[in-house]
Amino acid sequence: MSNRAQLILILACVIGALGFVGYQVFRATGVRTYAPGVTFTEGSRLADFASNGVRVVLFMESDSQGQPLLRATFTPTKGGFHVYSKDLDPKTTGGVGLATRLELLPHSSVRGAGQLFADIAPQSHWVKELDASVDIYPDGPVTLRLPIQFVGAATTIAAQVAVSYMACKTDGVCLLPVERQILDVQIASR
Repeated sequence: MSNRAQLILILACVIGALGFVGYQVFRATGVRTYAPGVTFTEGSRLADFASNGVRVVLFMESDSQGQPLLRATFTPTKGGFHVYSKDLDPKTTGGVGLATRLELLPHSSVRGAGQLFADIAPQSHWVKELDASVDIYPDGPVTLRLPIQFVGAATTIAAQVAVSYMACKTDGVCLLPVERQILDVQIASR
């Protein structure tokens, strides 16, 4: 067998092995996704936090199969304000804005089980001074959800979540951003 044929065979084996491992990891993590318009059952209130023009209320929820989610609703406290899209990349906006985020910090008994998603779609807003568009949510509240899963037998878990946001008006008036504000929460797993 030639060196080239051996190299191709080895490469094919490596790619096959990586594909198998990737499939096993994906399958094992139980990644969940949801169609638009799905309803969820509200559980316990975990935290309530207000700063820099936005109130954040954090709840546990479950889907129709009883699978848990974290829910954070970000509500500007004054009319005419919006928050930025969860997918905002400040590198593409010249540093304008801050992505609205909900993160579950690493913990041995609970972990993410899917991608963060929003209850409403962002809108593209043109910023003349930047000669670029920025994705924002419509004025008013937006809810982000994060599917989670429990690991082990703990029934109550002391965990931490981080929230980030920045409230602005489309005329350019912005309030100070809140970046990775840590909230301590008690999550009941059963």
